[in-house]
Amino acid sequence: MTRSNEIGANSYLLDFGDDGSVILDAGMHPRLDGLRGTPDFSPSRGKNIKGLFLTHSHHDHVGALPLAMREHPDVPVFMSEGSYFLADPLLHNSVEVMIKQRDEYNIPEYPLFSHGELAQLVQRWRSCGLEKAYSFHGQTKPKNDPLTFAFYDAGHILGSVGVLLTHRGRRIFYTGDINFTDQTLMKAATFPTEKIDVLITETTKGASPRKETRTQVMERLVASIEETYANGGAVLIPIFAMGKTQEFLAEIYLQWKKGRIGKRPLYIGGLGKSFSAIYDKLAKRSPRFHPDIKLLNQGMPEVLDGKKIRNFKPRKGDLYLISSGMMTEKTLSNTLGQRFLDNPKNSIFFVGYCDSESPAGRLLDTKKGEYVVLESLAGEQQVNCRVEHFDLTSHALREDILDYILKVNPRICVLVHGDTAALEWFKGQLTTLRPEMQIVIPPSGQALEL
Repeated sequence: MTRSNEIGANSYLLDFGDDGSVILDAGMHPRLDGLRGTPDFSPSRGKNIKGLFLTHSHHDHVGALPLAMREHPDVPVFMSEGSYFLADPLLHNSVEVMIKQRDEYNIPEYPLFSHGELAQLVQRWRSCGLEKAYSFHGQTKPKNDPLTFAFYDAGHILGSVGVLLTHRGRRIFYTGDINFTDQTLMKAATFPTEKIDVLITETTKGASPRKETRTQVMERLVASIEETYANGGAVLIPIFAMGKTQEFLAEIYLQWKKGRIGKRPLYIGGLGKSFSAIYDKLAKRSPRFHPDIKLLNQGMPEVLDGKKIRNFKPRKGDLYLISSGMMTEKTLSNTLGQRFLDNPKNSIFFVGYCDSESPAGRLLDTKKGEYVVLESLAGEQQVNCRVEHFDLTSHALREDILDYILKVNPRICVLVHGDTAALEWFKGQLTTLRPEMQIVIPPSGQALEL
């Protein structure tokens, strides 16, 4: 049901014939507006949908969940405890964003769902534990059920899981978004490897070869922050409110304890604060490092919101962890970033995925002294500040995913969630290393029999 095989509006329909069907994720495309940014749910209509699965609460996997639930009004949604708590504030924030975009960009179908509808839909959400077999009735010890499922920690963000579906002895595993590398908070994925017949895996980093370890990249970033402070500048890290913000709050606190960076004013966005409170709430109930770190206590961040930013100017020695990665215009990071550009003492450091067509991608492609458009109404602005990218991705490295596929050695491997170069790299590697394995890159909107 994903409209194109890329890092977009993820959603997949698996049909098990007389035993029913399931929907895996229901996301929104990060760059497309209105209904064209949603999955095409028409193939699921008329199907006996047993359940919807949410692998994690990033917008490209959960953003259209209310629309999928509207299509299937009696079907439960299964997710982890972390996703249960994170998805609700994210979707309510999405309503507010859509209302603003409706007025600013004349998108008549916005908002695609309302706060009131969300309040009703959440009653069909079901929180499930890890590595336990469930029936679609919620039983943890299913008997004689032809179709069951289990969740496995994916190591991507709080609550991220892969979904193992067992159907009459066959095992189908959908990874969702994975990380096989320990992060500051999140532990590496713990995925099953035995007797998997069909593996459906993300390929996000397929076009990016391994260059440095996470530890090496983090050390370069910390040193660069210290250099900026020494030069009398401020640091902006455009960052996603969920996942990245919490990882960096923990990392900064640990660096402070080592005597690095120095305790200076630290700012996050309001949504980042909301998600951090959930991370704190579930600190000892989820797989993670440093369960005793309370992000909003030890990190002591201040909140920079839309009202404060109107006349706000960055101050030397400040660190801003502001969403949403400068992916879209009129976000806090985009607005603040424009005020960083003219000062050569300031630095803007990107730490995650940046779409080449987004404001973030345009800025990264602009050399110092050249001009960039971060917001269409603002026009061209000269880039005088320092701009760098530090790849601290929360997605698995391509080499680690390849190792996992080879270890699992499924009969069929379905490659999704990646651009053309990423998909083709995996296909080429697997065709050479496992010529007997069936490699599938599913064409959008078409049914495949596996």
